[in-house]
Amino acid sequence: MIRSNVNPLTFPQLFTAGRAVLTLHNPESGNHVTIRSKQWKKRNAEGKLEKLPKFSISISLLGDKEQGMLPAGYFFQDENRWAFAKEVDRKSQLGRVFSLIQQFYNDPMTIRQKGVSVLHEGKCCRCALPLTNPQSIERGLGDDCHAYTFGTSNEKRKEKLGLK
Repeated sequence: MIRSNVNPLTFPQLFTAGRAVLTLHNPESGNHVTIRSKQWKKRNAEGKLEKLPKFSISISLLGDKEQGMLPAGYFFQDENRWAFAKEVDRKSQLGRVFSLIQQFYNDPMTIRQKGVSVLHEGKCCRCALPLTNPQSIERGLGDDCHAYTFGTSNEKRKEKLGLK
């Protein structure tokens, strides 16, 4: 039996960390899907990259190697709004998985209730660097990115206060 290698209750934080690649595995059916959430960026007036509260969501159904990641939709974090990609039918398998991701994001407890395991690819869900520390592997975030994501870094505090 595969167990989650990250705490399912941290799904919302990992999902919006910046560069998450997570696999949802249902041990009961043996099915799995891989989702990629990538945060949008733009250059500010000084030419520095700035993260936007918008994420592109791609999904690979059942480990499909032929089609790979399919664009499923978008998540607007500041509005907590989800939008399907134009070509996605809400009733299709891709549309249903996208809706399930929304449900898991809004109430991560349903991940446990449905018996789904959350796995990550061994890279930090924020910066995409390989994880080597056992604690980092378990969390899905490196030490620095974990501190930043959960608001304990000086950088995060300065950002909240509007300081650069």
